Amino acid sequence: MSLVSIPPVWKASSANPAGLPLLTLPHTHICKDPVQFAEGIQALLPVRSCDALHRDRPFQVISGGLRIGAITVISNWGSGICGRVEGMDDAQLIVPYQGVGHFDVGGRRLDNRSGSTVLYLPGGDWQVSSDVLAGVVIRLPRNAIAKVRQGMAGPAAPQDPPGLLESPMLLRYHHSQQAGPFLSLYRALALLNAATVANGNLSESLRLDDLLLRLVGLLLGPLPDEPPPSHSGVGGPFEALIDWIGANCHRPLSLSDLEKQSHYSRRSLQYAFRQRFGCGPMQYIRRQRLELAKQRLLAPMSGTTVTSVAQECGYLSVANFRRDYQQRFGKPPSGALRRLRP
Repeated sequence: MSLVSIPPVWKASSANPAGLPLLTLPHTHICKDPVQFAEGIQALLPVRSCDALHRDRPFQVISGGLRIGAITVISNWGSGICGRVEGMDDAQLIVPYQGVGHFDVGGRRLDNRSGSTVLYLPGGDWQVSSDVLAGVVIRLPRNAIAKVRQGMAGPAAPQDPPGLLESPMLLRYHHSQQAGPFLSLYRALALLNAATVANGNLSESLRLDDLLLRLVGLLLGPLPDEPPPSHSGVGGPFEALIDWIGANCHRPLSLSDLEKQSHYSRRSLQYAFRQRFGCGPMQYIRRQRLELAKQRLLAPMSGTTVTSVAQECGYLSVANFRRDYQQRFGKPPSGALRRLRP
């Protein structure tokens, strides 16, 4: 039984009824036989063997992949398959969009059901048999997951118990409070698709690699004894963080960057910003970027446009940039440029 309604990435089509990300990009591959599929995906995932689940039916798989920093995202949709992956150094999160994938990991069977579970594999070898190939594989280093979990918990928190990231986990979401990160993961993949399709490439300023890492870290279990909020939005350390953001808001910034810079846990970071500014840290950074955008519009360089400024400030949508700018300053961004032109 499906517990979660998977948010669609775009309108379903005959080529992609599951609405998976990355399958409308120019470098998408359409494979007509299992061997071609295995060879095509080899650079992203070490598939050692692959066969059609139903040899008496036509075979077709559509595949798309993207590397974001240390993370690789792979989308596949098409015919049912059975296959084997060997020698994985990185961990993987298998996110199903349709059907059921039956995994054999070291003699242990794990059934990954669309809308009910995601599957964490720590690396090594595994076999899969799936009635329909419709899902996303997120490949990421285990040490990066451990690092982001420790950063979210704060430097005072103990480390995760040994072995937490070394064992396969079928992550089930039986309770409504557990569905939050699960849905956020699907939405992050939709955002990844929208950002890539809209611009033809992925803006580094979005820091979607950090977002995916943090969501995977949260999905794998409670953070290790995460301390309660202990920092107010006043005082030396917080003021130093605000100064640092002011000096670096033109660069891509993530929550993990803020935690590393401030040595605050994620809860303390959120608490401090809401106490001081009435918003979260990323909303505060957006405000600072709008101030930066205003400065660039009022003192434009040759070739400066509203679109170029929006992109420099990390906006995927120019319409959203215009809306936020209008709300912040009471006038459209184009007005600032027109004022300075003869």
